[in-house]
Amino acid sequence: MRLPQFAAATSTTTLAYLLICAPASAFAPVPRHTTGLSPIGNNADERDVPRSMRLHALTPTGPFCPFRSSASVEMEPKMNQLNSMAPDFTSDLNKVQMEMQMGQMPDKDLLIKVSTGMKDAVESWETLCARLRLSEDFQTREYGKLTQAHLATYNTSIEKIASMMNWQADCMKAMADGSQPPMPPADMDLEQLMNQDKSSAPPNLNAMQAAEAITAAPFSPSSFETDTVREEYMKLVEDHAALIKFGGKYGTFDRLGKVAFLDQVDQIQERWDGFYFRFKLMGALNDDFKIQCDRFLKSMNMEEDDYRTMLKQSHQLMREEAERER
Repeated sequence: MRLPQFAAATSTTTLAYLLICAPASAFAPVPRHTTGLSPIGNNADERDVPRSMRLHALTPTGPFCPFRSSASVEMEPKMNQLNSMAPDFTSDLNKVQMEMQMGQMPDKDLLIKVSTGMKDAVESWETLCARLRLSEDFQTREYGKLTQAHLATYNTSIEKIASMMNWQADCMKAMADGSQPPMPPADMDLEQLMNQDKSSAPPNLNAMQAAEAITAAPFSPSSFETDTVREEYMKLVEDHAALIKFGGKYGTFDRLGKVAFLDQVDQIQERWDGFYFRFKLMGALNDDFKIQCDRFLKSMNMEEDDYRTMLKQSHQLMREEAERER
């Protein structure tokens, strides 16, 4: 029997939640907190974990889960549509910004094109985020909460990003028309934006697209020669796939049901961590896999600790949301 092996990026939507965050990084990123990711609620910060206890690998959980709910599969075309706007749009925007930095007046038609493109992107992005937020499916909601947690690490939100992008689009339209630009949103700190530290900015769309694919398998086939390891692995795969399928009705669960389901998600993640960590202790984790994971996280301006804390934050947000249903 051939055992399924999952690299961290087996699905076309592996980067889905990061691509949903794309407008934040493509148009006006804000500085990241100097302390990194702040825990939400009572979660411990993953940065407290000793280096020797870290995997240097991404387990098949969260956005890297290879098991797909039917709702997330149905959402994929909308995610791809938003992603397809990126190449031409960012190219035009970069051209406008470069000409302005050189003291040149950008072409009016190009300004209108970029302005219209930004407005369309904002509308598509907000619509997609709303669908993620309102979905009954756990995995789809998880993507939305990951977006929220990711943006929170840069002290921003979906609403702030949308407001900022719409204002930028209106400014470009006003420039093309030769009219007075509108006032910025009340919650926008222009000085902070101008003085932002580029080294701490979120990854932009180009970085996301250039991120090295994680194609290496985490384990070698010889790692599963013993019945004990093979049976544990197959049981873990079976339980995880069943949990994702069951989560398709997450939105219909009552408060206690949602909390219990999130507990099961945490248990699955702990089981994957334990399984991978034992392979690490034996020196049996594929070196190419670990290298690709590290390179991928670096291209996203993250470390393993950042990602793990963010995933915990997203689930904590879901717990808090469930608790408010009392």
